[in-house]
Amino acid sequence: MASRETKVVVAVQTFQSSILIAMSDHFKKIFKPEEIVLRSVTGETATQKDHLKRILTQVKPTALIAMDINPDPDMVSAYTAAKVPIVLIDEEGPGMSVIATDNYMGGRIAGEYLILKGRKKIAIVTGRTQIKGSYNADQRLNGFQQALKAKGLSIPQGCTIEVINYSREDGIAVMPKLLDAGVDAIFCAAGDNCALGLITVAKERKVRIPDDISIVGFDDLLIAQISTPKLTTIRQPLMEIAEAAYKMVVTQRDEILRKPQKIIFKPELVVRQSA
Repeated sequence: MASRETKVVVAVQTFQSSILIAMSDHFKKIFKPEEIVLRSVTGETATQKDHLKRILTQVKPTALIAMDINPDPDMVSAYTAAKVPIVLIDEEGPGMSVIATDNYMGGRIAGEYLILKGRKKIAIVTGRTQIKGSYNADQRLNGFQQALKAKGLSIPQGCTIEVINYSREDGIAVMPKLLDAGVDAIFCAAGDNCALGLITVAKERKVRIPDDISIVGFDDLLIAQISTPKLTTIRQPLMEIAEAAYKMVVTQRDEILRKPQKIIFKPELVVRQSA
């Protein structure tokens, strides 16, 4: 397909999330301006479905990249009938291609590292689990739990905390409970931005990082490199993910329409000062 004919819609629930902003920035660098349309859709299922219908009929895209959303089977069928392949980022679903980080392995790496550092009472701050669209949160939690189980440990009671927005404010809100519980480490599977909220409260309470409490984030956004202390985190190769998505929807469009593909990237531990 010629470049001038390409019109790829990148659909997300909201562009307020740091990770989605970072991914969108990568897409804007890779695609030509006329090749890409960014669309925000609400997380409410019926309205999300309406948005996806309008995208299909009004924008008439050549492909859809879906981040933080998972179209239902009716929508997948409609897009397939219109010869518009769907590529999911960090999700899975029948009839759609998948590009993701190995979130299970990321959670396991974080757990194993904190155990290696001698931590015994390890909490997790995660996105919502066991709901539609919770694939990466479920995988990170499962990997983390398995790492602890392998060493005869478990998450302390009340120290698996779910947040909604993956935001710094979420981290600030939940950290007092974790400090009061006396945990000595936290895996912030809800991302680096949320981890910065945890750090903010720890510093306000004069809790030493990493002496008193270790904190590991997820994503390796720029903020992880400039926080104080600098954040140990699990790196997702965001640019590589964006490049793989571009290749799928531009050069392999017909191929993935016939047979959806799956690409899984390996996460990487980036050790800094917080753990």
